[in-house]
Amino acid sequence: MPNEDDKDYISPMRQRPPPKGGDVAYNNENILRQLRHYNEIRKVGGKECVQDIYARDPNTLGDNTRFWFVGKVARCTGTVSAEAAIARQMNLMEEHATRIRPVELGRSFGLLEFWFAPGDTEPLTSQNDMGTRLQKVTKVVDGSDKVPLLEVGLDLSIVTNQGAGFCIVRTGDGVVPPHMIA
Repeated sequence: MPNEDDKDYISPMRQRPPPKGGDVAYNNENILRQLRHYNEIRKVGGKECVQDIYARDPNTLGDNTRFWFVGKVARCTGTVSAEAAIARQMNLMEEHATRIRPVELGRSFGLLEFWFAPGDTEPLTSQNDMGTRLQKVTKVVDGSDKVPLLEVGLDLSIVTNQGAGFCIVRTGDGVVPPHMIA
């Protein structure tokens, strides 16, 4: 006969429920699949089919708004818009952003704003190039849920144990603040 202490016992063999997000749930299988798609699309399309993705830090305002680099999105440019490619993979990006920046972004899951820049412009944004402006993207784009995952890819940013990540400072509109122009 089981004793009273055993009634709340949960076996370690019990499987966790699958994460939310469907085919873009934040799990190893989906992350690696989208990375493979990213590499394949990038190989064919070059940097013209890539956008750099940033998450706006909700704890900063005005001319000192921080934008944290989250990763890169690739898309088949003939069939998928940049906005649809980003929206299709939004769950992966938002979950990743909150995990790599838990202090700055972690408590804002579901509320984060995402912005994009042309592909491979991290050096330009870090040098406050006036020609590289961030553009806000909506989380939901009509038809993005119908975009085949084979036509979009995602290369998520990796943060080392030192916790240093890449962020840039912009105005709330995504442009270089006047006080940072050399």
